[in-house]
Amino acid sequence: MFDLSFLDPPIEVAAAGPRLETILSRLRAHGMRAYPASDPIDFDATEPLLIDMESLPVGLRERDIRLSEGAERRPLVLLTPDTQIADGVDALIVTQDNDLDMLRARLASLVRRQARTAEFRIRLETAETFGTGEITPAPDGRPEVLYLGDGGAGFFSLRAALKGHDIPVTAALTLRTAADYLKSGRFAAVLADLTPGGGDAANHVDWSRAESLLTGTPLFVLAQPGADLSEAQFAALMLSTDLVEQSGDAEALAGRLSRAITAHAAFAPVLPAQLQATPSVDPVTGLFHRDFIKSHLDRQITLSSERGEPLCVLTIKLDEEFSPLLQDFAKVIRSCVRDTDCLAHFGNGTIIVSTPLTPYRGAVRVAERLMARLGRDQDFDGLRLSWRVVEKRSYHTAGTLLAEGLSGPYTREYAA
Repeated sequence: MFDLSFLDPPIEVAAAGPRLETILSRLRAHGMRAYPASDPIDFDATEPLLIDMESLPVGLRERDIRLSEGAERRPLVLLTPDTQIADGVDALIVTQDNDLDMLRARLASLVRRQARTAEFRIRLETAETFGTGEITPAPDGRPEVLYLGDGGAGFFSLRAALKGHDIPVTAALTLRTAADYLKSGRFAAVLADLTPGGGDAANHVDWSRAESLLTGTPLFVLAQPGADLSEAQFAALMLSTDLVEQSGDAEALAGRLSRAITAHAAFAPVLPAQLQATPSVDPVTGLFHRDFIKSHLDRQITLSSERGEPLCVLTIKLDEEFSPLLQDFAKVIRSCVRDTDCLAHFGNGTIIVSTPLTPYRGAVRVAERLMARLGRDQDFDGLRLSWRVVEKRSYHTAGTLLAEGLSGPYTREYAA
């Protein structure tokens, strides 16, 4: 049999003594290409780094965490029972060796979260170059949480504890029901219960569709430390914003959830809706305009190259005779993409969607999802449009990437 372990995602491990080999073996057994860390540790690298707080000398541990605070590109994992040790550092905390089994899925979640934060940071930088000042979000009411699970005694105690933090909780049994609730815009987060007390609901969710249905709402998963997760539960973990461990009483759990939701809200995206009547936005569609996407794509390409992550551009062209539908069409597109995707009206019925952390096939799925949505809407009967996906290569600049997307050939679509 061929050894395909070289295809596994890499991770560098900073540990000492017998624990180094123990950790390396465990990670390799669960689909990761683990290897010992260099000394000194290079925090400008892009591969994930695991620091074992038990076996490393205290001075080295403190130095590593201090240095990592400025390392935005490198996902950091701390193996320690002390969950407070990394306050202020964007890191995964693994509290026991048994939980290394799910590290691959948790790292996928961390990479997505860091990519999301980086995208919103550079999007605001781009907006500022067009004279947009600091964005002040509209004041929200109490943050509401949508609970996805069968419920039970654990749910009722958690709901009561969250009520003490002034966080109302609404329960949904299926992803479709959750998506209907999310259309109201009331919810600050979705909590998927993967614990035995949460029932079997997570195993019956098609998590491949979850990202589009959640429409950018952060997904937190609740799991027991050391639990054996099913394939469906691992899929939920990979899509999640973060994992919250079910340990301690309901009040302690409610406190962790409250802090996680608050921290995530601090990195709220800068969306066109927040930039209306500014120089960044096309007044007809409410999307960013041509000059914005040109400038922003430069930043996205730089970030993609630094982090070693994929980036695609989806170009959509409406046939000229359907230009009166452009405004409604833009609203539909906005409802079908993720909040990390950047939408712009390039002019003459052409819409550009840049998709960070998305390879070619993923961007094609975004396009196909949009076409399926249009096909279900009677307002777009007879609509004709064309689309094309181009993935960024090392030789691309913002100009050449856009030019390649605009030059065709295109896939023709008809909304019957």
